[in-house]
Amino acid sequence: MAEKTLKINSIFGGHAATQYFGAEGTFNTSIALDPDLPIISTDIRTSGFAVPVGYAVFSGANVNAPVLRLITNPKNTLTYAVLTNGRLISYTSSFASETLIASTFTVTIASPAVFTLTAHGLSATSSSDSTLGNIVYFSTTGALPTGLTAGTAYYVISAGLTANAFQVSTTAGGTAVNTSGTQSGTHSITVATSWAEYYNNYIYLFTGTNVSRYGPLNNSPTLTHGFWVTTLGLTVLSNTTYPSLRSVTMPNHVAHVHGDNSLYFCDFGTAGTTIAGQGSIHRINTKKVTDEGDTNGTVVPSAYNVLDLPFGFYPTAIKSYGTDLMILGIYTTNTVINQGKAAFVIWDPTDTTSFKLGPVFLSDPLATALLNVGGVMHVWTGNSVNGVRLSRYLGGEIVKDIVYQEEGMPPLAGAVDALGNRIVWGGFSTNPAAGGVVYAFGSKDARLPQGLHNIVKTTAATTTPIVTALKYIQQNSNITPKLVPAWTDTSAANFGMDQYSTTATLGSFIRFMFVIGQKFNITKISIPLAGSVNSTTTITPKVWFDDLSSSSSPTVINNTNYASKRKIIYKGTELKDYIGQNNFTLEFAWSSTNPLPIAFPITIELDIKESEAV
Repeated sequence: MAEKTLKINSIFGGHAATQYFGAEGTFNTSIALDPDLPIISTDIRTSGFAVPVGYAVFSGANVNAPVLRLITNPKNTLTYAVLTNGRLISYTSSFASETLIASTFTVTIASPAVFTLTAHGLSATSSSDSTLGNIVYFSTTGALPTGLTAGTAYYVISAGLTANAFQVSTTAGGTAVNTSGTQSGTHSITVATSWAEYYNNYIYLFTGTNVSRYGPLNNSPTLTHGFWVTTLGLTVLSNTTYPSLRSVTMPNHVAHVHGDNSLYFCDFGTAGTTIAGQGSIHRINTKKVTDEGDTNGTVVPSAYNVLDLPFGFYPTAIKSYGTDLMILGIYTTNTVINQGKAAFVIWDPTDTTSFKLGPVFLSDPLATALLNVGGVMHVWTGNSVNGVRLSRYLGGEIVKDIVYQEEGMPPLAGAVDALGNRIVWGGFSTNPAAGGVVYAFGSKDARLPQGLHNIVKTTAATTTPIVTALKYIQQNSNITPKLVPAWTDTSAANFGMDQYSTTATLGSFIRFMFVIGQKFNITKISIPLAGSVNSTTTITPKVWFDDLSSSSSPTVINNTNYASKRKIIYKGTELKDYIGQNNFTLEFAWSSTNPLPIAFPITIELDIKESEAV
C-alpha cells in the first residue's frame, strides 16, 4: 500500500469555483460558517477557523409581510424596518421592543363603507391599468367591522375619493366594500410600499404612485401620506410591476441620497404618462424652516423627471459614483425568458439632457443591486432562475467579474451591505440544505485572502426562503456592527428578522472534497478544536464516498463521547471500511448551541492500493 497524507490548512479561500477542484484554502460548500469571526464572542481578532454562526429571530407579529428595507439614521438610535405592505416598524438598539408606526382612520358601518383619513394622499386604482393607484392594508387593536379583514390587500377606488375620504375594493377599480356588524379599538392603515430611504431628518416611503414620509425624526415625528403629489404638487408616479425573485417583487422606486444633498429615485412610465415606455429619475430636495428637511427646496426644488432614461430601460438601482450617479437597469420584466441584457448609465446630475456614459451593457439579463465600497462600485447581476454574479466597475466600460454562483439569484436592492472590505448579500441555498442565507466576499481586513463564504443561515424554517433585506447595525454598546437579515417565504406566509446570537441552535455545515483518482482507504482523521468539548457541543462528522453515493459516520463529537477533548482522532477499526474508488467528501455539521470552532490543520491519512499507486 502507498501512503498519502492530506491537510486542510485554511478555509479563507472560501467556496471553490468548481464541484471537484479548488485552490488552496477553498472547500466544496458551507452554511453559516465565518472565519472572519473570533473563536469566542468575547475575543476581538479574526480567528481564521471554521467558526459556526448562530442567529435568533427577534421580530414579532408586526412583521407580517416581506421586509424590503432596514434603515438607521443619525437622529436617533432606532432601527426602522419597512415592509412591502407599507408597515413602518421601529426597534430599540437592543431589538427588545417593536413599535408599529401607522396612520389611524375611521370607517362607517355602511354600504358602501366610507373611510376617513385627513389628507390621505391616496390615488385610485383602475381595472384597466394595474400600475395605477394605491393598495392599502388595515389592522386594529380591537375588531374591524364585518366585510374587512386585517392584513388583506384592498384597492383604493375612484368612487367616493376626496381629500379626506376614500372607499376600497377587493379588486383594482372594482366595487366598493360594504361593512356591517360592529367594530372596536383603534384602526390603522398602511400603504403598499416599494422602497424607503432616510433623507434630511425624514424616512421617505415610496408607495407605488406617491411618496409618504415620516418625521421630523428629531422632533415629534408623524406619518404624512401623499407628500409627493399633495404636498409638493408633483406628478403621480407609475407603479410598474418589476420581476419577482422567489415571489418577492423587485422594487420599482429605488432611491439614493447623493452628495449634492438631493434624494434621487427611479420610475418607469406606463401608458398615459409623460414618460410612457421609458425610465426616469425624479428628485426630492428639502431645506429647513423649523426642522431640518421640513420644506421643499427653493434654489434646487423637488422635481418630476429630471432625467430621461432609454426607452425600455427599467431602473433597478442607483448609487453615487464620485460626483456622478450610476443607474442600473434591465430591459425586460419577463421572469421566465429574459432575452435582453442589463445595463447601466453614468449621469452627472448637473446635466439634465444627457449621460456621461452609457448605456453600458452587462453579461446577464437581470441586474438588481449596486454598492459603492471605498470608491469602487460593485454590481450584482444574474437571472431569475439560478445564477448570481458579483462584479466590480473599473471605469470606462470595464466591468470585472469577481464571483459567480451557479445557485441562487441576484439579491434584492435592500439586501446588500459592506463592513470594511467585506461585501455581503442576501440570498438562499438549496444544497446541501434549504435556507435563507447571507453570502460574504472577502474579509474586513484587506490583508486576508478574498473568498466566498456563506456566513449566516436565518431561522426561516421553510423550503423556499430568501433574505429580502439586510444591514450591519450597531447593537447596544457593541462597537462592532452585526448583521441583521430579514427573510421570507411568501409561499408559506412566513416572515421575520434575525440577530446574531451565541446561544442560538446552530445549523452550520461544511464539506471538503478530495479527488484521489484511484482506490483508497482512509486510515486516520485528526481534527483539532478551538476549545474543549462540553455539554452543549454536538458536531456530527460524515465521510461521503464517490460523488456522495455512499457514506459512513464516525463517532459524534459531543460531551458523552469526547468530554473536554480539544482534538479528535479517528483511526483503526473505526475507519476499516472507509474505502473509496475515486473521491471522498469530509463533512461536519453543528446542531447544538455551542459555537465551538474546528481549528486547523485537519489531517487525513490514506492508504492507496499499490497496484493503482502512481
